[in-house]
Amino acid sequence: MRNRKEVGLSFTAYRYTMLLSSLPHLPRPYEYQRLPITRVQLEQRLGLLETQDRAWIDALERLLVPQRLGHFDDDVALLRSARQLLGKLDPLSRPHAWLQWWLTLNGLTAALRLRQHGGIAPGPLAELPTVGRQLVRHWSHPLFQLDHRHAYLESLAAQVSSERAEVLERALVEIAWAHFSRQRADHPYGLEDVMLYLYRWWLVERAAPRDTDVARERFLRWVDAIPAQDFVTHFETNAS
Repeated sequence: MRNRKEVGLSFTAYRYTMLLSSLPHLPRPYEYQRLPITRVQLEQRLGLLETQDRAWIDALERLLVPQRLGHFDDDVALLRSARQLLGKLDPLSRPHAWLQWWLTLNGLTAALRLRQHGGIAPGPLAELPTVGRQLVRHWSHPLFQLDHRHAYLESLAAQVSSERAEVLERALVEIAWAHFSRQRADHPYGLEDVMLYLYRWWLVERAAPRDTDVARERFLRWVDAIPAQDFVTHFETNAS
């Protein structure tokens, strides 16, 4: 007879497999008329998550999902949440890489917009992890000499130059969709696969038809809410 620990692990695996099996296929953003699964339906499915995992997903969504950034009182709260999330993740894990990639996309977008609006230096964006130093060294270069590491930069820069919020928003959604569609979990049928689905669902939901003025306001709130300091370094300094 198996012990309780073995039974518990099997039951958890069964619940997560059942959750993932119940989720419908997600179409590409902007190529559908109606969401294949609503927020209410998604919340019902997520009820199968372990309490700790659900709390982590909720924290991730508050940080990443543009239309929910308004839930933060100020950037200090946003930075605190980012530090806490990254500090709980293995730096070599897929979730850490996904979160850092998403924040880098936002940071580079902010850098392009700042320079277009007359910024002569990256300022606080110099503290962005993985790309901050490059921004300082090559601020005047059209693509910060980062296009070899981030292939989307050339097209992103062109969209920023257009100064059309709805065009740039669509570009960001499509860049992120292409990235997360290629990602795979290191541990299938678990929390990582749930996270991947949610990254894609957030993008699909973001692309849902809605009033253009609301979309523009939400997008501007998204790019303006990018952290103004290196949350990784700040977290490590405070922790030491």
